[in-house]
Amino acid sequence: MTHRARILAALRGQPVDRLPWVPRLDLWYNAHRHRGTLPAEWAGASLAQIVTDLGVGLHAVIPDFLATEGPDEVYDRALGIEHVPNQPFRVRFRRTQRIVYREGDQTRVVYRTPAGELTARLVYSEQMRRDGITIMHVTERVVKSDDDYRRVAALFADLEVERDETRYAALRDEVGELGVAVAFGSGAASPGHHLLRDLVPYDRFYYDLHDHPEWIAETAASMAGYYEQVLEACAASSAEVVLHGANYDVMLTPPRLFEAHILHGLAHWAKGLHAASKLLATHADGENDGLCALLRQSGVDVADAICPAPMTRLSLRDYREQLGPQVATWGGICSSSLLPPLFTDAQFEAHLDDVLSAVGDGRRLILSVADTTPPEASLARLRRIGERAAECRLGDPP
Repeated sequence: MTHRARILAALRGQPVDRLPWVPRLDLWYNAHRHRGTLPAEWAGASLAQIVTDLGVGLHAVIPDFLATEGPDEVYDRALGIEHVPNQPFRVRFRRTQRIVYREGDQTRVVYRTPAGELTARLVYSEQMRRDGITIMHVTERVVKSDDDYRRVAALFADLEVERDETRYAALRDEVGELGVAVAFGSGAASPGHHLLRDLVPYDRFYYDLHDHPEWIAETAASMAGYYEQVLEACAASSAEVVLHGANYDVMLTPPRLFEAHILHGLAHWAKGLHAASKLLATHADGENDGLCALLRQSGVDVADAICPAPMTRLSLRDYREQLGPQVATWGGICSSSLLPPLFTDAQFEAHLDDVLSAVGDGRRLILSVADTTPPEASLARLRRIGERAAECRLGDPP
């Protein structure tokens, strides 16, 4: 089986010839390319060439958030809106104007919406570049006053989603049989989650949700049309798997909030994508103890970036059992285990023993480093995981 065929089979719950091993290496690669510290044998090599040499699958789930066509599109990160190659659609403003003021690594962006101005600040520092990070950090969110909710509503009503697979098709061809080019829907799973995750400071969101729940409900309702357009574009695309929703954590998205503001959004996307014979993946890279039952209930097919104990409270076996037999787990190896200063060789091997004990028959499991391989990771340990994965006998499901 090719890496692509093996990944798709595992995600669909079908038999695999061996355990899919698909480490996320994009940040590792970006960091070393920026620093000029790629190993000599890979100087000038592409990431695809490196994974081919390593004999692993190409992780093509999380986009390069800087890979926008228009230079100013990258700053729409402040709105939780991306313009990345993984999207089988384009997002455009009808009347809203985007005005960008660059100040070194800092950027101020102003959106002149039909209802008034929204402003935000972002940073993309040298340290972020050295760490391989491609997603800008928003230091000032757009909602700072009561009236800003009304402006957010006007901005999202002004958005137009155009179905366009040009960039996605090129990415899919580039990935080829090395992996599965997962289409990108949205970083947030629903309009309410979008407000919390991207637009409103966390503390203010919770205060406003308590004191003025109508503000949250009305603004979320005004964003629903945009989400529906994105869903329709993803469902009509050629992608087999679509990523929608990211960054859950029992502290910031506790079960009560998840059930009220995220569950319905994921369930709606699951229904829409399943009707188009596609799988729904969601990026569940936080502390998910207490959230797995809700993820299972939502109908998602893939829980991506699952990071187990000791970085979180749940082992991979716990995740597999709590997510249930219909949800594929993508991840399973905590990134800190690849750092010799943090894990001794014995601790690393013990972690691998624990992870591989939960493999079962290999169905609905993609072995990967969660959330990502750090720049200082030991290549020897990456290769060791590949050896252990290849030796792994696929038996009964956990």
